[in-house]
Amino acid sequence: MKIRGVAHRGYPLRYPENTMSSFQAAYDLGFTHLEMDVHLSKDGIPVLMHDPTIDRMTDGEGWIKDYTLEELKRFRVGRNETIPTLEEALLFAKGKMTVKVELKQLGNLYPGMEETVLEVLKKTDMLDQVFISSFNHYAIANMRKLSSEVELGLIQWGSTPTVFPFMEEIRARYLSLRVEYLTDDFVERCRRSDIQLIVWPVNLEWQFDKAARYPSVLCVTDNLEHFKEMYEQRFQ
Repeated sequence: MKIRGVAHRGYPLRYPENTMSSFQAAYDLGFTHLEMDVHLSKDGIPVLMHDPTIDRMTDGEGWIKDYTLEELKRFRVGRNETIPTLEEALLFAKGKMTVKVELKQLGNLYPGMEETVLEVLKKTDMLDQVFISSFNHYAIANMRKLSSEVELGLIQWGSTPTVFPFMEEIRARYLSLRVEYLTDDFVERCRRSDIQLIVWPVNLEWQFDKAARYPSVLCVTDNLEHFKEMYEQRFQ
């Protein structure tokens, strides 16, 4: 049974987040969507990590932007993994899963990030399997200027009607927000606007129960096996 849900950074409760083993585990469990976080190396290569530094996830320290890809690959993630590139991860997911690529564009920390990520999507022939999202709505607007084809999404903390005119303007079809802010009215507003609503986190039973009231909503989870159990009990 396919599990209609978003594996958040792969399966971070059991494997190092944003790694190939974590992505493989999400695929093996049957998840339809995969989320990953992107930064740029010193030499402009999109690499996967949530934080702007390597301190938490590797045996090294420092800012991602201060290391070349070759240097980043020398650090260990977990016991024996390396920091993946966006290209490596997309090639893994190709033909298997829809991918949510989150741009970690903090202000203008990474000049040229949108152009570079778009190049990777085209190089891997993954435009039809990926949507780009970010808390940085300027970065998403810039992505639309660069491409009329790429699918776009916005991430925000809560629900607000002011987001809809902007989404219509840039033709963004995905909207992510905290599960606490999920309401009947907001789900209906997204339905009328043909927007795919995504909520996070959906790790606990009350979060799942709240989101499951709306079958159209996509759930982002870290606790993949528990989510799978709840999903199969509710929807099989």
